[in-house]
Amino acid sequence: MEDSVEKKPEQPGTEKAPVESVEMVRHQGTEKLTKRIRGEGGKFVKQPKTMPKSEDMTRYLRNLLNRAEANEDGVITKGSKSRISKVVNRIIKNAEMDPEQPVYDKFGNISHTAIDPKIMMASAQSFKEIMLRAYGAPSKSDEELNAMKLQTVKVIILQHPELMDKNVYEEKPKEKLEPKFIDAEIVENK
Repeated sequence: MEDSVEKKPEQPGTEKAPVESVEMVRHQGTEKLTKRIRGEGGKFVKQPKTMPKSEDMTRYLRNLLNRAEANEDGVITKGSKSRISKVVNRIIKNAEMDPEQPVYDKFGNISHTAIDPKIMMASAQSFKEIMLRAYGAPSKSDEELNAMKLQTVKVIILQHPELMDKNVYEEKPKEKLEPKFIDAEIVENK
């Protein structure tokens, strides 16, 4: 067997990285160039996706919220409101919403007014959010601060219960159940 070639085992850490080449590809019909990665077999491979940095996402969201929106005619003018101002105005409008709503009869006439608890909860939550953003969290009282200092650690000791039967039994495997058939004859009455 002089012709056979023995393959030596590779040392750990000497694996070859896959051969990849980065190419710029022009789409048909457009002049747009995109970056593509060609793999070992000559086929295009999937590009590795990386998570964006949190700083980049924060910057992107701030730019998106601070950007002015177009008016009804589709033009951005000097007086156009930003998205963040529209959202804040909407939250303030929700906080100012009156929970007393009219109740209509079957003919469409107002019969009386009733307080809607869902509107009350939504307006209270909107008010809470606006107040937290505008004034921050309310300061804690002296009693709350002392309670936080004194009761930071709580120790609980659990006693294990006494066993009535101290013998340990091994669990035996259960017998496999098999269906049993009736040994019978069929008798017909005519």
